[in-house]
Amino acid sequence: MHFCGVIFVLGSVLTNVLLLLWLRLLRVPVPALVTLNYFVCVALAALIAPPSYTQIQAISPTAFAILGILGVLFVSVFILTGIGAREMGIGLTGMLTKLSVILPIGFAALFLGEKLTPLQGYGLLAGLGAIVAIHVPYLQRGGLQKLWQAARLGLLLWLGNGVIDILFKAFQPRWSSLSPLQIPLFIMSVAGLLGVGYHVIQRQAHQLLRFKVFFSALLLGSTNLLSIYFYLQGLARLPAVQFFLWNNLGIVLLSGLLGIVFFREKMSWAVGIGYGLGITAILLTA
Repeated sequence: MHFCGVIFVLGSVLTNVLLLLWLRLLRVPVPALVTLNYFVCVALAALIAPPSYTQIQAISPTAFAILGILGVLFVSVFILTGIGAREMGIGLTGMLTKLSVILPIGFAALFLGEKLTPLQGYGLLAGLGAIVAIHVPYLQRGGLQKLWQAARLGLLLWLGNGVIDILFKAFQPRWSSLSPLQIPLFIMSVAGLLGVGYHVIQRQAHQLLRFKVFFSALLLGSTNLLSIYFYLQGLARLPAVQFFLWNNLGIVLLSGLLGIVFFREKMSWAVGIGYGLGITAILLTA
């Protein structure tokens, strides 16, 4: 792997795990934190790499529409990630988000005509098995109701991240006129405005004016922008399969380790099997 590629993979892994840590440690309302985080990202991106009129003009209406859809997904999935980090732990949340790699591979095989090798097929099955295994403890502790609550959150996290990966991979060439910092500028503008709209409708706009929320959003937003920068740079400089392999493996292993060591997240036999299947899925699908 090229040295620059290694740097971008390491940067992506570290910043993604740090995002999970911030979401777990910053004791402020998740929707307000996520909403303000996007305005921090937009402000930083606009200062560092403001897009020119020529760059914007080169983007087709379809590509702009996809940026808007990604904005909706970003704010929704990030709020779910924050809830997951607090309720399920950073280890399981990190694994669920990165097991989403099986979705773009399955999508490419089903709809784009790409061939699926037998090993990749086994990897898809292992990924689905991992999702089932890590939810078993919820059934044991609280029955079907507890299982449904956890599975609903877990599946939405998995599906949302998978759709984001699919859209990025499919439409990245259409944003070639934009730099890696300008792409999130447009996506996060939509995400932030949607977050404000949500707070206004819920009559919770006052939460966005709290100093503690704003300071927390500075930490989260700067880390978030860095994570997307590393992600897009790594995806542009490395073969997609290679990047997703090392990026996703790194995030699953590091978030799992930190969850167990620092947050005493429980490691049952079912969760252990889930981790094993999840790592196997990432390796086989690559």
